[in-house]
Amino acid sequence: RGLGDVYKRQVLHQWLLDLFGVRSFERLTANMKAPEYEGFDENNVTRFHHSLKLLFDRPELPHDLLLAYDQNIVRHWRRITERRNHAGPFLYPKYFQYLALLFAEIYLDRYFRDPDRLLAQLNAHVDAFNRGEYPVPGVPGGAVPEASRIEPYTRQDLNKVAFWMATGSGKTLLMHINILQYQHYLNLHGGRQVNRVILLTPNEGLSHQHLEEFQLSGIDAELFSKEGRGLFTGRAVEILDIHKLREEMGEKTVAVDAFEGNNLVLVDEGHRGTSGAEIGAWMQKRNQLCENGFSFEYSATFGQAMKASGNRALDQVYAKCILFDY
Repeated sequence: RGLGDVYKRQVLHQWLLDLFGVRSFERLTANMKAPEYEGFDENNVTRFHHSLKLLFDRPELPHDLLLAYDQNIVRHWRRITERRNHAGPFLYPKYFQYLALLFAEIYLDRYFRDPDRLLAQLNAHVDAFNRGEYPVPGVPGGAVPEASRIEPYTRQDLNKVAFWMATGSGKTLLMHINILQYQHYLNLHGGRQVNRVILLTPNEGLSHQHLEEFQLSGIDAELFSKEGRGLFTGRAVEILDIHKLREEMGEKTVAVDAFEGNNLVLVDEGHRGTSGAEIGAWMQKRNQLCENGFSFEYSATFGQAMKASGNRALDQVYAKCILFDY
């Protein structure tokens, strides 16, 4: 098995479900899908939070911690929907959007608070997976075969998370809030400030769409320019078509080395339009950009990318970094 089976081996996603005391996403969302759970109560607490409090076995996520995460999500949500809500009905998060943001809260808090403990917990989970404690569909019981085993996490693995979400599930809103969440926990736990916030897109058309969306969310953003902003670099999200990222400078391209490695990198469908052979090359560029920073990746097509690449190393990366699967 092994290659292309990333959806059966998402150890990061499974570790998060474990924190809630459940083994499946369906169990976690069983009491959250009804429309009446959308929205905020009179204290600006989400109704989803009240639903999650009913889950009994979650010593790692006590009520007060879940409430703190909930309040962060509500605050960020209100900020990025303020302009949008002038034009139409009030936007509330859907249950899957809320959980994607909650998973990000939990992960970022632990990542900045105590990365060594996070690393140890994830590797304990990897060991349990490899011993066969988490059944893999289509694989007989007992220890997981060599080809499907997950390699241990390293510190460098921790700075990449991915959201595998269907087209039309509101990835753009999540991306904007992920930026705010990252900045919140970086400041809360005294992390190292990033040089730039960079959004990589698959083409120029999407770059322009993202620019409009950032304006709607009230987030300062611009299309990347080699002339740059000088002293003001890092103040705005810089949007860059991934095909303009090259090893060396060109008339219409920019070398990866032009950016230092301490950036917050957002990747929207980064592998779209790349052949299996090219995927490893662009992943290397992405890794250079966020080497001392962090990256969020968003796609509806991780499964297809894995099958196209036939690359075991890439398969391992996604098995270990997919935080949320919807």
